[in-house]
Amino acid sequence: MTKYLLDTNIYLDFYDRYYKFNYFPSFWLFFEDIINKSVVIPKIVLNEQFQDEKFNNWITENYTNDIINHKDFVIGWTEVLSYLQNSPFYNDKALTSDKGWAHERIADPWLIAIAKDLNLTLVTSETRNVNLNISQPSKSAKIPDVCDKFEVACININTFFEEINLEI
Repeated sequence: MTKYLLDTNIYLDFYDRYYKFNYFPSFWLFFEDIINKSVVIPKIVLNEQFQDEKFNNWITENYTNDIINHKDFVIGWTEVLSYLQNSPFYNDKALTSDKGWAHERIADPWLIAIAKDLNLTLVTSETRNVNLNISQPSKSAKIPDVCDKFEVACININTFFEEINLEI
């Protein structure tokens, strides 16, 4: 059975944009079953600064598995950062800008490290940088591009829904 790791932007899309708690209670009932059977949640996702308190409370009340400690995957995290630092496709800003991956609070490199180590499929709303090239190195890394380098399965939300057979 495939296990999934959801990028923070997926949760944000769920509770803030598309499936607000008040308007889509049936989604959240189905989602409770899905996360408990198929999803691994790391602490870094819950700790990112824009997570809603109501969402964090919902996770606390409904997620029955252990929240994994992302810092247990520090070796993989450093491998991801090392790749960005040494890749001709990225400039220093991909690591050092405000949203650069070298900041410990940024979930993206942790998620790739966790997914690689635990053989999880990473689900994100990020899209590949189709203009990634060495003549103009990118100032921001995208999860799907780096997942490709580390041979981590990376899908979007609709593919996730299809794979878990979500029907509401």
